[in-house]
Amino acid sequence: WLRESPSHRHIAYRHLPDVIPDVFNGYGEEAIHTGFKLVGYGRRTAKRKGFSDDPVIMAERVAFAQQAIHWSRERLYRQIFSDEVWAHGGAFTQEYVTVKLDGSDRYDPDCLQHKYSKLPAWMFHGTIVFGGKGPATFWEKEWGNMNSYKYDAIILTNIEQFLQVNPGRGFTWMQDHAPSHRSAETNRNLRLRHIPYIFWPQYSPDLNLIEHVWSWMKKYIQRWYYAVYYDALKISLVRLKQ
Repeated sequence: WLRESPSHRHIAYRHLPDVIPDVFNGYGEEAIHTGFKLVGYGRRTAKRKGFSDDPVIMAERVAFAQQAIHWSRERLYRQIFSDEVWAHGGAFTQEYVTVKLDGSDRYDPDCLQHKYSKLPAWMFHGTIVFGGKGPATFWEKEWGNMNSYKYDAIILTNIEQFLQVNPGRGFTWMQDHAPSHRSAETNRNLRLRHIPYIFWPQYSPDLNLIEHVWSWMKKYIQRWYYAVYYDALKISLVRLKQ
C-alpha cells in the first residue's frame, strides 16, 4: 500500500484509519508506527528546496538585510510589498514522509516535499502597504500566463492608480525576480508610470512580509477543508476562489 502512490508516504499515521479505513481501521497510531518500523520504515521530515548558495546572491541578501533592519516603522509602512501566489488545496505546513529507516530512499522523488497539481488553483496577486491590504487582483483563467505586457496592463496599472489617489505618501514598490518582473520592458514601464521601486535581492521570499499573509491564507484552507489536505483536487475552483 505504501508504494502504490507518492501521496501515501505523506499521510500522517494518526490519519490513516480515517483516510484508508479498509486497511487501517481498528489500529492506533502506535500500532501503525510499530508495523511500519517492523518492515523498515519510519517518519522523517520531507526535504524541500532551499535558498541559493551562490556567493553573489548571498552577499546581496546580507547587504539588503543590513540596510533594511534599520528601517523605521514609518519607512516599513511606506514599502509596498507585493507577490503572486498559487492558492490550491493540499497540505501546506511542514510535511513528514514515510521512508526507509536505512535512508536509502531519502531523496527519491516520492519522498521529497509533495507538489500538488495546480489544478484547481487560482493565482492571486496581492500587496500590503501601510499596515494593511493594498491593491489586489485575482488572475483570471482567460488571461493566460503572466508576461511583461499583461503585468504592466493589469498589475502596474493598478499600482499607478493607487499612487495617484495617495499622492505625497512616499510609497515605494517592491517586486521579486519573476521573469515578468525583471524584464527590460517592465523596468521601462515602471519608469514611464513614475512608480518608485527598490532593488530586491534574488531568492529572498523570507524578506517579503507578504509571505506571512500567504501562510495565513494557506493554513486557513488546510484547516477548514480537510478533504483536500492530501488531495488538492477535492475542492472546486469556484469554492477555492470564494
